[in-house]
Amino acid sequence: MALFLQGFLSIFDPLTFLFVTLAIIGGIIIGAIPGLTSSMGIILLLPMVYKLPPEVSLLVMAGLYCGGMYGGSISAVLINTPGAPAASATVLDGYPLTKKGQAGKALSTALIGSFFGGLFSTFCLALIAPQLAKVALKFQAAEYFSLSIFGLTIMAGSSTKNIVKGLISGFFGLLISTVGIDTIVGIERFTFGNPYVMGGFAMLPVLIGIFALSQFFEDSEGKKAGEYEIVKQDLSNFMLTPKEIKVIFPAMLIGAIVGTIIGIIPGTGGAIACFLAYDIVRNLSKKKDLFGTGILEGVAAPESANNGTTGGALIPMLTLGIPGDVTTAIMLGGLLLIGVRPGPMLFVERPQVVYSLLAGMFVIQFMMLGLGLGAAKISPKILDIPPTLLMPIVAVFCVVGAFTLGNSLYDVLVAFAFGIIGYFMRKRGYPGAPMVLGVILGPMAEENLNRALIVSRNDWGVLMKRPISATFLVISVLTIAWSFYSAKKKAQAKG
Repeated sequence: MALFLQGFLSIFDPLTFLFVTLAIIGGIIIGAIPGLTSSMGIILLLPMVYKLPPEVSLLVMAGLYCGGMYGGSISAVLINTPGAPAASATVLDGYPLTKKGQAGKALSTALIGSFFGGLFSTFCLALIAPQLAKVALKFQAAEYFSLSIFGLTIMAGSSTKNIVKGLISGFFGLLISTVGIDTIVGIERFTFGNPYVMGGFAMLPVLIGIFALSQFFEDSEGKKAGEYEIVKQDLSNFMLTPKEIKVIFPAMLIGAIVGTIIGIIPGTGGAIACFLAYDIVRNLSKKKDLFGTGILEGVAAPESANNGTTGGALIPMLTLGIPGDVTTAIMLGGLLLIGVRPGPMLFVERPQVVYSLLAGMFVIQFMMLGLGLGAAKISPKILDIPPTLLMPIVAVFCVVGAFTLGNSLYDVLVAFAFGIIGYFMRKRGYPGAPMVLGVILGPMAEENLNRALIVSRNDWGVLMKRPISATFLVISVLTIAWSFYSAKKKAQAKG
């Protein structure tokens, strides 16, 4: 308890508090810009935090990490472009809410969800970190493959209008994920001798193309300057009422649990968690047909999940020295730079560092809540800019975001190529979300299936011999079967 109190006192040091505040604001801004992520922000921070005390350095990185997770929802809600992969599912209901004039409500919901998910995962980090870390160690290649298959079954569930089109879109995403050099055997696939394609297609340019540029192309089609519809945003009551918070609470709780569990599994992250949480909440809801049309639960679930991964991902990093996702991998590198070695002995050798982070994570969630309310109030005013001016600005940000990823025009061309693909998918009624999910989960599924078969000497039975793996596969089959059954039942009801 004394160490916790010292941790709380350390973050309320005026200079530390200022640094963390600036880190959260910077994270929100970076997260809101398509193509920039919290991991990029922390990379830029490393030279600046190198000279700070270890406790302060870790708090600053954690502040930017949490702020960046929420920031991704701002562009997802306002311009149909996830600022980061972890906000990919937020666009499904966030942008439709904006088109209804409820951007403020959507951003407030995203903020409350992020706050709740972050707070929940921080409690787990503080109370049961060692026990949860042991669960993460049980995940080997077979479990990772089965988890990715379970995630891919969301393709059927996330396509409420046409399950077959959703599956086609998802399998197309899987096909896209195979482009490049096979990471196990090293052969080229679908590169056509082009050296640029050997590395495959990075996730961010694909996201920017499918969600943002395709929307830009569709909105620009056959319209003149005076033909754009400007939706008036109601910001007079952007705060959620107690009744609305009560409605979204179950979605936030499910999202927080899913996010924390996914976060502790190394190599996963917020992009997987947000889709899993969205699909679970949608399937359990009595109004599942309204998901995708703009409802608050559809924003609360993925946002609670993606910020829930922050505390979850810190658990294996601190207790085992194994990062939970890309951002915590960079944070791990930062800790090693300043002489702190995460692992089982960290809680004994450097307890002040651990408890400063634990106490600081609680405070960071409340700081993010306060700063985020300001962002939720101000940012929808961006939509008051005439569309003829706003749309080119968004397109420029998309190009800059794609270019920033690898400082290469190749990524810009990839974004535009997928923008064109996404445009034609929209015209033909094929949803973009399943395709994005296929791109995200494809490499994880393929690599871990290969590893599982190599270790088991080509014994496919290994996938069912391991209890966790078998559980995920059985649930996957049941999910697909239930999706088709529900669709058939709905079609029969319509006659």
